[in-house]
Amino acid sequence: MKLIHANIQRYRSIGEPTEFDVEPDVTALVGKNESGKTAVLQSLYKSNPVDRAKFDPDLDYPSHKTPELRKKKCVRVTELTYELDDDDIAAVEAILYPEVLDNKRVTVTTGFGFDREEWSLQVDKEKVLNYLLDELDLPTTDKTKVESASTVNDLVGALRSLESTTPTATATLEKIESWRDNNPALAAIDVLHKRRPKFVYFGDYDVMPGKVSIPRLISRRDGNDALERGEEALLALLSMAGVDPQEFISSDNHERLIRQMENASNAISDEVFEYWSQNKELQVELHTIAAAEPNAEPPLNEAPLLQIRVKNQRHRVTVPFDERSRGFVWFFSFLAYFSKLEEESTQPLILLLDEPGLSLHATAQHDLLRFINERLAPHHQVIFTTHSPFMIDPHNFGCVRTVIDAPEAGTTVSSDILKTDAESAFPLHAALGVELTQTLFVGPNVLLVEGPSDVIYLQYLSEQLIKAGKTGLDDRWVLVPGGGISKLAAFLTLFGANQMKVCVLADSSAQNNKTIGRLKASGKLYDAGIVQVGGASGAEEADIEDLLPAQLYVDLVNEAYRGELAGTSLTLAELPDGPRIVKRVEDAFVSRNLNKGRLNHYSPAGALLRMKETTEMSEEQLSAAEVLIRRINALLD
Repeated sequence: MKLIHANIQRYRSIGEPTEFDVEPDVTALVGKNESGKTAVLQSLYKSNPVDRAKFDPDLDYPSHKTPELRKKKCVRVTELTYELDDDDIAAVEAILYPEVLDNKRVTVTTGFGFDREEWSLQVDKEKVLNYLLDELDLPTTDKTKVESASTVNDLVGALRSLESTTPTATATLEKIESWRDNNPALAAIDVLHKRRPKFVYFGDYDVMPGKVSIPRLISRRDGNDALERGEEALLALLSMAGVDPQEFISSDNHERLIRQMENASNAISDEVFEYWSQNKELQVELHTIAAAEPNAEPPLNEAPLLQIRVKNQRHRVTVPFDERSRGFVWFFSFLAYFSKLEEESTQPLILLLDEPGLSLHATAQHDLLRFINERLAPHHQVIFTTHSPFMIDPHNFGCVRTVIDAPEAGTTVSSDILKTDAESAFPLHAALGVELTQTLFVGPNVLLVEGPSDVIYLQYLSEQLIKAGKTGLDDRWVLVPGGGISKLAAFLTLFGANQMKVCVLADSSAQNNKTIGRLKASGKLYDAGIVQVGGASGAEEADIEDLLPAQLYVDLVNEAYRGELAGTSLTLAELPDGPRIVKRVEDAFVSRNLNKGRLNHYSPAGALLRMKETTEMSEEQLSAAEVLIRRINALLD
């Protein structure tokens, strides 16, 4: 099952309910320091932790709302919605019957004072009852008796009251009694509870210590003291090596134990180096220290000690593990901790990474983001927090959720990146590659288009209009490619916040219409105007390419893909029917398996810059283009 939606309240800085959608792979929570990002992760983590963590009313309940806790037995913190996959449904049907679940979505609620989590699960009990009755093979008199049952519990009572029984009656009764409280819904919940993903929390500072007292580590492991995650990572490394820390006390063969641990550490290092491009000359070394240093402070006053150091083979020096090469140390610690969990877990895992790239420079953060996307996300959902632009994928703004600390509600999470303050939005702007100092000199009037090809086509249309004695694009407009409709929100926020006149030229499609509707409803367009191509051409679906002569666009495609066409060419006649010339060409690429079925939208535009002769535009085409450009120019007034 996948987590798809979270609703959180009453946890530390989170006062009033805040809810957001969760991506099936990676979700990024972006916000400034002290906005409550950690509180969001920890509330999720404590709802179903991989370890013994739980909600603590003394530490976790919002301090200004403590009086209300005394009045209530239970207070909800998390309400999490999951979508079941085919394996989940099959597991339920294995102990119940086919098609008894009315919905593939379930909601799990937990919080302060909850003895157990509460599930919202829809099981068709009538269908279950009918299945049970169909399985019974009874004498006529007994059959009449049990068929009067209107519930599963009624059926249990009827079966128990039979003077004589049959194999099917016995089997049916045993099946029902195997369900908790004879309740099929509770039976389904028990199955899904075991399949519900566990949350794993790991912060930037949860790294393995450079030196540890082995007796102290054993005492904390075997006692009731909560281990730090760095210590848990070290124990995980020992476990992977097949070494119990007690062996360092009871055995004299420390060299063998160290070798086993170094073999395990080398395996982790190899995986780290798949993604860590900064310095591949690092090596983890482990040493035992038989006696503590004089006047050593607890807990390092109790020997033997295990020391972990990182050796830079290039410079031939070693440093304590927890003091240098921060990125490598984090990678190593996390993988040691996580690899053991991943290997031993019988349930899926959802990884909660708190500011994982906090102390890394830009290139190292890029490595970390690639690690998350390529190593973790294919197998586990990942939710991470950041306030760094280098931890945001500029090609996937859809995964971003903004976190702000609202005056009344407290920490608030939003899927709408428009609903944020300037400081929280800065990482989004920076991720787009737009710096404030640059935007101030772009010009006061920005025409924001979806991509660089739109700039070329719009300029071409303007030139053709002026040549024909019609109205071209006003010179006051500065054309800025935004990189797609998904990035418009961040651009609009940036330009609007700097009091710049901005107009958006967008293609007309169902997805674009939806996005533009959200922009209009947000109230943060800063007087921005939006013009869609379809409004000028009178078509429901249209790209700017549809304002060009269709033959011209086909000629541009042929020119751009001359090598791939190998002496052949696309013709207008062979294109499938449809309203959008780009989509028609894309379909032709797929049918021909041309360029592996992929059309680069910029390539034909680049060909337009090289071509000296082009197809003339008809009067009808010029008129449609002029309507579009007049609408754009009108927004200057």
